[in-house]
Amino acid sequence: MNDSRIPEPVLTAMSQGTHIVRAYREHLGYSIEDLAVACGLAAEEIQNIERGLRYSKGYRDRIAKSLSIPVGILESELDISDAA
Repeated sequence: MNDSRIPEPVLTAMSQGTHIVRAYREHLGYSIEDLAVACGLAAEEIQNIERGLRYSKGYRDRIAKSLSIPVGILESELDISDAA
């Protein structure tokens, strides 16, 4: 992904194989638990997403809002079952 809205450190992490959610989370200095609380998901769900489990649009929207990232950045993920 090469989106000018994504900060360079996030793009660098992604180019090294880091999942976009983890790259943003770490860029912002959030722990898994911080993000889980902010978006109302379980820490295990965040871990599953960062390991590559596909997740629903509802989860994407909640995570994007919690990380204050532009709408649509996470849209490259397929809209299938939740990561529960």
